[in-house]
Amino acid sequence: MIEGVMPVLRQVQRVSIVLGFGVLGSMLPSSLALAALCPAQLATQLNAALDQAPLDTAYTGLVLQTQGQTPRTLYSRNGDRLFTPASNIKLLTTAAAAHQLGGYYRLRTSVYGSPNAEGITALRVVGRGDPSLTTAQLDGLAQQLAQAGVKQVSRLVIDDSYFPGFATNPTWEWEDAQWAYAAPVNSLILNRNAVALQATPTQVGSPLSLTWPQPLPAGPFPLANDTATVAAGAPVNSLTLWRTGDTPTVRVTGQMVQGSSAQTFNLAVLNPAQQFAAAMEQALRRQSIAVGQTVITQNPAPIADPELAAVESPEVRDLMRVANRDSDNLYAEALFKTMGVTAAGNIAEGDDVAEASQAGGDAVKAALAEMGVSAAALRLADGSGLSRHNLVSPDALVETLQVMTTHPQGRFFRESLAIAGQSGTLSNRLRGTVLEGRLQGKSGALTGNVSLSGYVQPPNYEPLVFSVVINHSNQHASVLRQKIDELLLLVAQLREGC
Repeated sequence: MIEGVMPVLRQVQRVSIVLGFGVLGSMLPSSLALAALCPAQLATQLNAALDQAPLDTAYTGLVLQTQGQTPRTLYSRNGDRLFTPASNIKLLTTAAAAHQLGGYYRLRTSVYGSPNAEGITALRVVGRGDPSLTTAQLDGLAQQLAQAGVKQVSRLVIDDSYFPGFATNPTWEWEDAQWAYAAPVNSLILNRNAVALQATPTQVGSPLSLTWPQPLPAGPFPLANDTATVAAGAPVNSLTLWRTGDTPTVRVTGQMVQGSSAQTFNLAVLNPAQQFAAAMEQALRRQSIAVGQTVITQNPAPIADPELAAVESPEVRDLMRVANRDSDNLYAEALFKTMGVTAAGNIAEGDDVAEASQAGGDAVKAALAEMGVSAAALRLADGSGLSRHNLVSPDALVETLQVMTTHPQGRFFRESLAIAGQSGTLSNRLRGTVLEGRLQGKSGALTGNVSLSGYVQPPNYEPLVFSVVINHSNQHASVLRQKIDELLLLVAQLREGC
């Protein structure tokens, strides 16, 4: 805790941030064990650290401010320059979602129809981008329809039009687009638009066994199995999976040693609307509801029939927590696109939007501007940070974090962040150090680019807001994360009154 006599206001402020972190019960090393760093020495120390290898050849940005409505900038390097922020862009996405949608907003999946006396009707399933939708919830929709008197579906329309444009962001790298962390974000997401493929060694000289533990409703992807099982001690090439882009076939190469444990690979489902349609048919048939023709459409249409069944996502504050704490791209993109199609008050269908991601970027920038963040120079190609087309300044990240300390929805935003040494993507960082439980933020990483922004409470100094972004490095992400942590541990040595 703080040594010496401090003004009451500052003591209250310090307690407030610790309460926000939820770490009042944390036991921290005595501040006597920390080297003292006076604010006047901070710039020299940080410059020396940033100018040393391996950061000397990278492009670095660091902004450090006191937390509050009248912040003081303690340090800034390239604060107004534009960087590729990786997953730090989720801070902008979720702050804008809290502002525009509010913490209690839910994404609704609806089924419309009008059964006749015999229980026959056409149905229209309208998705609105719920990233949490599962097969069990489709069964719930089918049960609601049976209870509403539906016995036969003459025409099943799967309306995938709410998020117009590309389901897979065209600025994502094709290598990323193969995997579940870059799954398509369409209007009707099911089981995260992902599927697992398991590889198991067999007999020496034979191909591996490739299986789908949970088969896709519309059938599995074709496989080209160019693998082999080898004896212990034989040369082994790691397993590689890829799709060429002109075929759904997944090609698998490499070897595994006989008797070794199975490996599981989580792949993106590249035909999500077709998979949803097949799953919906199956759910209806499990309720003994016959299905005639099934049609998938990306064209919105006026809905005249009543809503017969519906399921809702968790509240936005819960979606934000998954997006930030776990750095979940799917959830971040769903929020991003939702803002795009609802920004003009067009909550129902978003049929005036040409491309949901482009509209999402415009909506986030508009929301940030309303909040007082300087967003004009930013370029937002997606909401998750997977795109290398994103350009964000450390200043904008810090401004957003500052605004959210007093925003009416700020509590939900703060609760969505990971805590150093305790939760989410920061659970293994700064553990056992003086900053365990005293840093709350969002990490980010793409090849060559690593970032961390958030709130930090030095033991002997007032609460701070920071953003560190490293671009164009030839070092592994683990090395860059360690360097960022070292910078923050240096900041943790700040002491009042010297």
